Amino acid sequence: MFILGYIISFAILGGILVGIYIFKFIKLPINVWKPAAAWNRAFIYFSFCNIFIAASGTLEQIIIRPIFTAEQVSNPFWILYLVICYIYVVVAYVIIWPRSTLTFDRKYSLGPETVFGLIWGFSTGGLVLSFYHLWSLTGFPSWVIYLLSYVCIGIWQFLIQAYFWDIYVSPEHDTPRSIMVKTIVCHLPNVTISLGYLTLWGNYMLFILIFIVALVSSAIAQKFPAPWAKGIFHAPMIKKGIFGLPYGSGYEEKKDNDN
Repeated sequence: MFILGYIISFAILGGILVGIYIFKFIKLPINVWKPAAAWNRAFIYFSFCNIFIAASGTLEQIIIRPIFTAEQVSNPFWILYLVICYIYVVVAYVIIWPRSTLTFDRKYSLGPETVFGLIWGFSTGGLVLSFYHLWSLTGFPSWVIYLLSYVCIGIWQFLIQAYFWDIYVSPEHDTPRSIMVKTIVCHLPNVTISLGYLTLWGNYMLFILIFIVALVSSAIAQKFPAPWAKGIFHAPMIKKGIFGLPYGSGYEEKKDNDN
């Protein structure tokens, strides 16, 4: 009953948010970024993520599985791998990611940024985890499950990040170079390492916590505006991508001046 109620609650929330979006924001030009519209779009996406997490059976496993077992905490290799995962995510998203992030003099709003990052982290981490969980039900060998999960995660994250998130949710915070740096140094290695940990040990909640650390840090580092923030914000620059659809291409000063 809890899972069904969870799905219904997020379906209702998502439906209400879609209605608000149609009423207030649907005519907003793509080159205008407003905090309230960005939060609205983000929470529509979070609603979808949480419905998928619950419907896939992943949420139930998150609840019933222990965070870790006594056998694991007595295993030096488990401890070492877990420490490596968390050291890497901190280095990647608390140190490297902010240094490659543009903020355009936006002001910190730590409370809303933290709340946004927590929900973003659980929703994204849970969705990514759901890809693994569904593949794990096939009974394929672990290495096959890892590869199939990795491919699905990579394709999904690329598409949703480039064609939705970096246009309609995040304010401009990247350059073409920083997108490349973050992909190679932060995103890909983090998924590679953490998914390996998940495949070996199956600690669902600890896997999600890695994403929460990463995305709380990201929300704070880019100074994600509160929904009530006022002012003019840099809208993400776009180019034409697959099927001519716009994708977030990163800030280039000469093009910004041309506009």
